[in-house]
Amino acid sequence: MLILVATVGLTAVASVERVRAATAEPGLAGVFEPALPAEAAERQAGIVDLASGNHEAVFGALEGLGGRGFFGAVALAGGEIPITSFGDEGYTRLFHLPFSGFNVEPQAEAVAVQPDGKVVVAGYSQDGIRRPDSFAALLARYSPDGSLDQSFGTAGIVGERPEAPGGTQLHDLAVTPDGTILAAGGRNEDERGVGAPAGVLLAYRSDGSLDTAFGTGGRVTVKGRAASYSTLRAVEVLASGKVLLLGYLNHRVLLVQLDPDGSPDRSFGGGDGKVTLDVRTNFCCEPDALALAPRGRIIVAAVGGNYRRPRTFLARYLPSGRLDRSFGKDGVEAPFLRRRLGVLLGVAVGPEGKIVTVGRTEAKDAKHRGSFALFRSLPDGRPDRGSGREGLYSLNLGPEGIAGAALTLPSGILIGGSFIQGSTTSLLLAKLGQ
Repeated sequence: MLILVATVGLTAVASVERVRAATAEPGLAGVFEPALPAEAAERQAGIVDLASGNHEAVFGALEGLGGRGFFGAVALAGGEIPITSFGDEGYTRLFHLPFSGFNVEPQAEAVAVQPDGKVVVAGYSQDGIRRPDSFAALLARYSPDGSLDQSFGTAGIVGERPEAPGGTQLHDLAVTPDGTILAAGGRNEDERGVGAPAGVLLAYRSDGSLDTAFGTGGRVTVKGRAASYSTLRAVEVLASGKVLLLGYLNHRVLLVQLDPDGSPDRSFGGGDGKVTLDVRTNFCCEPDALALAPRGRIIVAAVGGNYRRPRTFLARYLPSGRLDRSFGKDGVEAPFLRRRLGVLLGVAVGPEGKIVTVGRTEAKDAKHRGSFALFRSLPDGRPDRGSGREGLYSLNLGPEGIAGAALTLPSGILIGGSFIQGSTTSLLLAKLGQ
């Protein structure tokens, strides 16, 4: 059954351009395709991150998927219908970067909502079309009406022009209870920059300046070896005020926990605030994903293993940073070959404790690059064989689709992404009930 969620204090469009009943995939409450503005469709924009807002609103960060950058956000009532009172019919308007550059484009990766309703989007500026090789951190903050917040940075934007190969890319955002904006990413991830790769966490005050009281001058850096993949891909602020980070260090999965001031949490892991998992990624720049489970437990999803037959691994940690031996095999479960979920981009834990990983199916050929897909596992890590096709749901609505993010809602899990058919790109949202 398709259920539309009522909203309070928001103006939403009366109908979605196309709404499909997910009859081919029992368990999906509905599949929604909001129309994209012309500029976003031209850049093949898709949802790469989701965040909850006020009054049942959900915000999605929009990135360019076709080799071109795109930087923006969409506001959705109940995770389904664009909110017309936000920005331009539910979408933020394109902006001009406050620095020049012939080939410089912005690219979004993450979105977060402040307690006051302001929306922060983070990513990077990139120099070079189709194969960019220079990057710089980029953030924008929007007022609740979708306009750029003039009190943040320069006319709502914090960033600088990429100057040399390498640089910093931001991948995730979180906001602390006192309003500090935390942005996690990597420096010289693809090893083309000057200096060794490193994971970076930047802390910003409400005005967009670095919070020098956090970490070292507003930064926390996790340095990797030369010629390695080292980065931070996810950040969560815990109820205790501590900060949890996920990424890679020298190609291996890394968890880091910080005290609220950005110093290492010595009670986590082996005494230095770090934990590494013996799952190795073979490529730059694979994502991994983080979700919080009941009783303070931590779910990590990552791709690794054999070079020719990699798998999607799930691991569960206790709040202390030790593997939860009651999960999978001694804390780690690799229940399905990567051919079931060819690309991993997100993970969420449902209200009932089941785990959902999202991405797309493995590419069949050059014309069929994979479908919008999600995989559901039981709370102990085993595949939920009673869901979808032995745990797998895929929506083949075009030659290329991808699920970019998952968000836990009281009613279930919202999955956001896109699909491409010919010259047409559409947003795609699906709800997976309990």
